[in-house]
Amino acid sequence: MSDTSLEASSFRHASSPVLLVSTMVALLGVILRIGATEGELWLDELWSLLKVSPLTSPIEIVTKVKHDNNHLLNSLWMWGWGPIQPPLVYRLPSLIFSAILLLLLLLKTPRGLSRRGSTLWLALVAFSYPLTLYGTEARGYSLTLLCAALAFLALVRLTSEPFDRRAIGTFAIAGIVGCLSHAIYALFLAPAVAWLLWRLASSPMRHNSRAILWEAIVPPVLFASLLTLTFYRNMEIGGAPLLPYLEVAASTISVSFGGETLSSIEPAVTGWNLFLGVAVILACVAELVAWILSGSPIAVLIALILITPWITVSLLQPHFILPRYFIIQIFFAYLLAARLLDRLSRQSRFGVVVAGVLLLGFIVGNLTRTAILVSLGRSHFVEAFTTLSSQSGESITVGGDQDFQNSLRLTYAKIVAPATARLTYVPSYRTATTPPRFIVRETLEAYEVFPSEFTTAQGARYHEVLRYRAPQLNGSHVTVYEVMK
Repeated sequence: MSDTSLEASSFRHASSPVLLVSTMVALLGVILRIGATEGELWLDELWSLLKVSPLTSPIEIVTKVKHDNNHLLNSLWMWGWGPIQPPLVYRLPSLIFSAILLLLLLLKTPRGLSRRGSTLWLALVAFSYPLTLYGTEARGYSLTLLCAALAFLALVRLTSEPFDRRAIGTFAIAGIVGCLSHAIYALFLAPAVAWLLWRLASSPMRHNSRAILWEAIVPPVLFASLLTLTFYRNMEIGGAPLLPYLEVAASTISVSFGGETLSSIEPAVTGWNLFLGVAVILACVAELVAWILSGSPIAVLIALILITPWITVSLLQPHFILPRYFIIQIFFAYLLAARLLDRLSRQSRFGVVVAGVLLLGFIVGNLTRTAILVSLGRSHFVEAFTTLSSQSGESITVGGDQDFQNSLRLTYAKIVAPATARLTYVPSYRTATTPPRFIVRETLEAYEVFPSEFTTAQGARYHEVLRYRAPQLNGSHVTVYEVMK
C-alpha cells in the first residue's frame, strides 16, 4: 500500500476476523472508560464546578470566569446541571466523546495504515491510560481530542479528494468546536493550518485552493483569534506543581507507553522509565523519518503536530506544564507506534513475536494503571471530610499541606455532604495558635510514605487515622492525622 497519501476508508472492506477483533477492542475501550467515570470529583473538576455554579446566565461563563479551569463547553454543561449532581452526570459528555472517538477509529482506516495497523492504532488508543484518565474527567479534553481526530481525518481526505466539501466543512466545524473545548486545541490547529497553507501554495488547483482557504482555514482561525482576544488573553492560570519541563515530558511519555512517572525517591524506577521514554522517542522518530522519506505529505503534518508543543514551550516559557496538555500529541504518537508495530509484524516470524511482546507490554502496563484508577477513584476528600465530621466533639478543625486546595475541597464537600458543615478549616496549621484536631498531608510522589505519627514544630503530636492512595497523573496521595491528647 502506498504511503504517499492518507485517505479515510470504510471498515467494511476489512475481513470478518479483523472486524471482530477491532470491534472487541473498541468495546473494551468503552468499558474501561465507563469504569473510569466512577468516584468523587477531583480537584480540577470540582474547581470548574465551583467557578460556574454562582453564575446567573450562560454568557457569564465567558465574561466573568476567565480562568484556565473554565473549559467553555464543559462549563456550560456543569452550569446547566447545578452543583449537586452525581459525578457521573458531569463526566457523561466526556465519556460519550471518548466512545465516539473509538467508534471513529473503528470505522475509518487511514491510507498509510493497513487494516491491521489501523486496528493497532485503535488498540493503543483504547487501552491508553492517559487517554482513559483525561478522556473521562469532567473537563474539555475528551472533546478536544475528538475534534483533532475529526479534523485530521478531514485533512487526510483532502489529500486525495481536494474537492470534498464535507471534509472542508468538517475541518472548519471541528476547529471551532475544538477551540471552545480547550485552549490546547491550538497545539493541533496551528500546525494543521500551517500544513494546509503549505499544501495550497504548491497546489495547481487554484479554485479549490480558494475554497479550502476561505471555508476550511479562515473560520476556525478567525474564531480562535476572537476567542483569544475576548477570553484567553487575560486568563488567570490556576497553578500546578513546579517540575522541570523534561521531567514532565519524560513522565508523560513513560506513562503513555505503559511505564510510570519519574520518582525522586526510587532511582531504579526513574532509570527504567527514562530508558522507556528514550526508546519510545527513538522508535517514533525513526518511524516518522521513514514515513517522511516515503513522500507522504501526511507524515509532514504528523511531524508538525508532534513538534509544536516543544516550540511553544521554548518560546513561551510557561511557569509550569502538565502531562494532560499533550494528549493530542500522545494520540498521534500512537499512530506512529501502530505503523511501527504493523511494519515489524510483516517482516518475519521474529518480527511478529517482537511486535506482539511490545503490544502486550503496552497493554499490561496501561491496564495496570487503569485498574488502579478504577479501584481507587480520583479523589477521597468528600469521603475523608465526611468521616471526620462524624467524630464526637463540638469543634472539629482541620488543617493541611495545601490550604487553597483544601478550602476548595471542603467548600464542595459542604455542598454535596451537608454533614461536613461541622468542619472548620485552619490555614497555616504549622503556625496556628491552637493546632487543628485533624491534619491532611499529601504528596505527589508515588513512593513517598508518610510516618504513622509525627510532631509539629510547636510540639503537637499527631497519629494517622486515614490513608488514601491516588492513581498516576491524577491527584495526590493523602494521609489524615488526628492530634494525640
